[in-house]
Amino acid sequence: MRFKSLLICLSLQLAAVFIFCIGFFPQKSVLNGSSTFQIEKSLQQEAPPVFSKLILVVIDALRSDFIFDSNISNFPFTHSLLNNGNAWGFTAYSNPPTVTLPRLKGLTTGSTPNFLDAILNVAEDDNSSNLKDQDSLLNQFYLNNKKIRFFGDDTWLKLFPLDYFEEHEGTNSFFVSDFTQVDNNVTRHIPKQLQEKNDWDVLILHYLGLDHIGHKGGPRSKFMPTKHEEMDGIIRQLYENLDNDGLLCILGDHGMNELGNHGGSSNGETSAAMVFASPKLSNFELPSKQKEIKLPITKPSEDENSFKYLTEIQQVDFVPTIATLFNLPIPRNSVGIIIEPLLKLLRNSKLESIKLKENYKQLLDLAHIHSTMDDISSLEDFELFTKMVSIQEDLTRSATNYFYEFLAAGIISSIIGTILYAVLITKDLKFNGIEIISIIISLLIGLSMFGSSFVEEEHQIWWWIVTGLITLSLYLKPNTKLLHLTLFICVRLIRGWNNSGQKYVYESTISNILSRIEYKDMQWYLILATITFVSFNDSMKNLPTFAMSLSLGVLVFSFKVSWSITNGEKVPFVIKDMARTVVKLLFPDESKDIIFSLALNPLAQLFFHCTLGFLVIKLLIQKLKIDKTVDNIFDELTKVMNLVAIMQTRPSNIPMFCVFEIMKMILVKIIKHDYNSNPYVTSIASLVLQHFTFFQFGGTNSIATVDLSNAYNGVSENYNIYYVGLLMTIANFAPSIYWAVFSWDILYSYDTNSILRRQNFMKSKVLPLLFYFIIGCFLFLSCFILRYHLFIWSVFSPKLCYYVAWSIFMNCIVGWVFEGILVLAHW
Repeated sequence: MRFKSLLICLSLQLAAVFIFCIGFFPQKSVLNGSSTFQIEKSLQQEAPPVFSKLILVVIDALRSDFIFDSNISNFPFTHSLLNNGNAWGFTAYSNPPTVTLPRLKGLTTGSTPNFLDAILNVAEDDNSSNLKDQDSLLNQFYLNNKKIRFFGDDTWLKLFPLDYFEEHEGTNSFFVSDFTQVDNNVTRHIPKQLQEKNDWDVLILHYLGLDHIGHKGGPRSKFMPTKHEEMDGIIRQLYENLDNDGLLCILGDHGMNELGNHGGSSNGETSAAMVFASPKLSNFELPSKQKEIKLPITKPSEDENSFKYLTEIQQVDFVPTIATLFNLPIPRNSVGIIIEPLLKLLRNSKLESIKLKENYKQLLDLAHIHSTMDDISSLEDFELFTKMVSIQEDLTRSATNYFYEFLAAGIISSIIGTILYAVLITKDLKFNGIEIISIIISLLIGLSMFGSSFVEEEHQIWWWIVTGLITLSLYLKPNTKLLHLTLFICVRLIRGWNNSGQKYVYESTISNILSRIEYKDMQWYLILATITFVSFNDSMKNLPTFAMSLSLGVLVFSFKVSWSITNGEKVPFVIKDMARTVVKLLFPDESKDIIFSLALNPLAQLFFHCTLGFLVIKLLIQKLKIDKTVDNIFDELTKVMNLVAIMQTRPSNIPMFCVFEIMKMILVKIIKHDYNSNPYVTSIASLVLQHFTFFQFGGTNSIATVDLSNAYNGVSENYNIYYVGLLMTIANFAPSIYWAVFSWDILYSYDTNSILRRQNFMKSKVLPLLFYFIIGCFLFLSCFILRYHLFIWSVFSPKLCYYVAWSIFMNCIVGWVFEGILVLAHW
């Protein structure tokens, strides 16, 4: 098959992906303009607000149990408010995707999330989600001449016009290594704001530290209790300066799962805490589920994963509730319903009924349902609540308008492309061995796209594929029993290293065991052994290669030690002293442990600069034939790529690369000697191991497992979305990158000439492209057929996003662009 034909087919596959995604992830249609009172307008306008001042404290990732559960909560002052009736607590359901940007939209506009916002959430310099033309609580406060001050997560400043804020200061939300300063930058404004409390009407504070701790160490991190106490102290400071007509709202924008991540639809991620506090509340009867309950609650062990405490509400119900309590029109796109216990604060049954009818009328307009004023007036309050719940459910389900023309074009182009590609490659392939296996694998994964559980537990399928292929190879090559037995042991170790999938969490994984305090020393000795093995394995050919491996290996090791010490993890003294020797070269005058924190960015930047410099120099030497002794740069570049992958990996997963190295040596030997370096066998082995290890590293088809902990290695205060995006992608696909470049040792070994390398390059792309074509057809069809399925946004949409990442980054950028540049250097 000609290279030009192969390239055209790749372009067609990528074009089909983009076209389908344009139709599947459109911008949601909303009602523009600002809302006004519609029912008994003059009476509502003249009614006094229940509260005159609002303090909104958003604690990012404040899961419900962080406030309400005795097993994990450290908010004693907040508990005292809840117990004496000065605060009312709720568990607020936050619709997935549970990331900050769409949840802030929900908390301010009352609208359901657009899945595209989950992607834009990472793009700090993106303004496509701006709410300047949409109605919101902030817009209503602004139109009613209320003075708003904001301090915290700068996502708010991206969402809303700066004119809304009389005073503001943003903090960056994605430097997840920062637990303390990011919150101190918010708290330092509180004394001044409390002194000037007569000069503002709304104070918004958004704290990020708790979320950052979750990303780094999970909900039970040793830093979490201290952070709880810090937040509780801030709540005390604000409440004690609150007037009787002031309302303090403490809430989380979303929760987190047991790994500390969020974005998906698990109970922990969708269950956020919400507390309303005011001296005025003690004059009213407690919500029914809060009566006779002492906070914090001790839940029975069988209910510990439910995260449901006190009264359960929808998070978007916050919007009409605040609008009602401050006598503002409900924002036009809100799907929320006034929280029933808080409605009685109006102290006027007629006004309560009017506010309910106003809420009902607003929902009818949003749902484009016609109803006369007489019809609305004839309904009792309990009927209004029942009808509003039904409308809310319908609006939530039909949140997105699909572009069917693009959906159809994407599906049709994908199917046609697959058929044309299959016809083209039949001229070159015999379809009697590895080709049939690749089609079976593609069809198996493709058909699984129609089942939500199969998508959530895709790692199970890859496990059986890997073990099945090793078994088949052992049957075909019985003279290599020992090698295949070693492969079985290796893949079983990999299988047991992490939790994979979304349904089950196991305590006794190798990663969890090594993370325990009593095994921390063993983990670090394994890390040292792994970095040494990967760095020096087959690196003694010449002095430049040895020097390169040594310098990069030392930098990786020193950075990982510094990273762990900075994050409060236990590191053996011997390991710490080894890293200190390197770090002191950068800061010779510093002797205390703060040296490791100071060295984090310089070490990472030095590593990436050395890596980039080495790549450029090697490519120039190869292309210009400066050094005639250099026959093959692929071995050295494979080493560099492997060290980059380790650099972007969590410490607990680094020892897996030692297992990878053992597997790679065995596979290279088997494929070279028993399969004659067959490029088709090599490409399928690479493809299967890319996917298998991706899931066994802890990856899933959920946004919740996107790892941000290594996305900011070497990033200073100058945020660059492209640099951070690249680091984040490498971090999440680190094992896949390892197995993508593993094939270089076979396809481009020193004994292959430039023509054979060119042929091997093209042959190695044939079957993976067929795989992505077939998977795309099935996935597009499943997303289209199941577009109104209950799990479309929590299961199938994230899978589509991952498919895009696999197609663009792993197949196109790593497999075609980067590898192609290296092959061209040999022409």
